Amino acid sequence: MRLIFTTILIAFTLASCSKKSEVKPNSTADGGKTSTTIPGDSTTTGSKLTAADSLHMPGFGVSTQIVTTSVSGTNLFLKLDENVNLIMTAAGYNQTSAIHLLENFKNSSLAGFDYTTVGQDGNTILNWVDDNLNNVTTKTITDTLINGQSMVKVNVNRVFTFFKVYDSNQLAVAEQNTLLVITNDTIVFTNYSYYNQVNYPESSITAKVVYVK
Repeated sequence: MRLIFTTILIAFTLASCSKKSEVKPNSTADGGKTSTTIPGDSTTTGSKLTAADSLHMPGFGVSTQIVTTSVSGTNLFLKLDENVNLIMTAAGYNQTSAIHLLENFKNSSLAGFDYTTVGQDGNTILNWVDDNLNNVTTKTITDTLINGQSMVKVNVNRVFTFFKVYDSNQLAVAEQNTLLVITNDTIVFTNYSYYNQVNYPESSITAKVVYVK
């Protein structure tokens, strides 16, 4: 069951959800390199796709994900600024009722922390995020051309605030310093679309994580 908080959680306040303008890719320590998949790329699923599958499967454009670390007293906070582009043909997008985006943190240090997000109604939610992008207000939808083809780009830009309480400030700072030198953490993003009572095949991509102060 989702646990929804309507008051401030452990002495911090998350930014309220509001519609944002188009977000440029992050500039990161490795140059903000972006990994990209095209819509309907069968290499992301490991199985042969039908024409309907290819039409309805979003591609990815994902750059390095930035996690800003901070310590307050005995609390360590890790703010993940999720920034993911989902790309579909215009025809596919027009025949899609919902796009879902899921995050898997198990290959990162984030997996050892609780986290909060902010729901579409402004409430703070513990250890849960809505994967149905119809319910996510911090996204933008734009038309674009790729190789002369009409495409739709959905940019999802939302904040996950991870946190942990330590026995002392020194222990919290020590953990922060440990995270700052990690170079091999990754997040796996997965998407799938829904249309006319059909969930189309999933597509996944891996993004690097960089921890900063």
